[in-house]
Amino acid sequence: MPTPSEPTLRGEWAAKTDTPRRSIFGNYRADDSGSSGRESAPSSQSRLTSAATSETATLQTAIDLAVARSFLHRFLAKAYEDPTPEGWAWLCAPGIRQNVDAASKACGIVDIINTAFQAGEFQSFHDAYVATFGHAARGGCPLNEIEYGDIKADPLFQPHRLADLAAFYRAFGLEVTEDAGERQDHICLELEFMCVLAAKEAYALEHQLDADQLTQCRDAQKNFLREHLGRWTPAFTRRLAAATSEPPLRALAEFTRAFIESECARFGVKPGSEELALRPVDEAADRMCDSCGIRDLPPGALATT
Repeated sequence: MPTPSEPTLRGEWAAKTDTPRRSIFGNYRADDSGSSGRESAPSSQSRLTSAATSETATLQTAIDLAVARSFLHRFLAKAYEDPTPEGWAWLCAPGIRQNVDAASKACGIVDIINTAFQAGEFQSFHDAYVATFGHAARGGCPLNEIEYGDIKADPLFQPHRLADLAAFYRAFGLEVTEDAGERQDHICLELEFMCVLAAKEAYALEHQLDADQLTQCRDAQKNFLREHLGRWTPAFTRRLAAATSEPPLRALAEFTRAFIESECARFGVKPGSEELALRPVDEAADRMCDSCGIRDLPPGALATT
């Protein structure tokens, strides 16, 4: 989502409605008789005005929260991309830092990112990222959902998960292009999807769309957290925090865990276990590696016949 780059106050950062905010009027008026200093009971009109004002404030709060959640999902998706100087500059930009702080407060979590993400720390973050995640989907701390699962999982666990993710994306008009470079289960794509759903929730609230549309959007977020993002990220963030001593990457792991836990609590979803194991390596693939005779060779060596 487009994000302002200039420092902003929370009121300016929050989502704007098409209609002006209502003024707050007094609930009581002076006694017309003038015989007593006591104020009369609120009139029907003043009670209606008070109720309308309260309803407008509640609606604006809900819109602001949805926008804040959408922003944090987008921020985290950007943080887990392959690091580049341009991407790091965006993550550390003053306007983005202020928005992270405001959005964190709106979501009820502590902003530990801004102290860890410093403009001059790109190289250390890059080196830690490469050392932790490498250049393959499989490693000690995979960025892909289907690498996490029951060791006795059904053989069709992986294709079913990928198909379910693709169905979620298509249901909201999203398609993963062939040149995306990542599978549907990569953490960046799942975070981006939640960003879109939260933005749709904010739009539905702001434009007073049909209640069914709002319910559908919220149900999708709840189901996606239960079935996907909230299921494996606790285990992922635990592994990530244990895999590195670099402050930026550890802060990213802890902030992600806190935010996803808050998302699960918001939708009444039980987060997945932090002890969720990595799935076993495919035995057929192992046998294929054994047959080629390359796996046991030292790095750089070539097989000979």
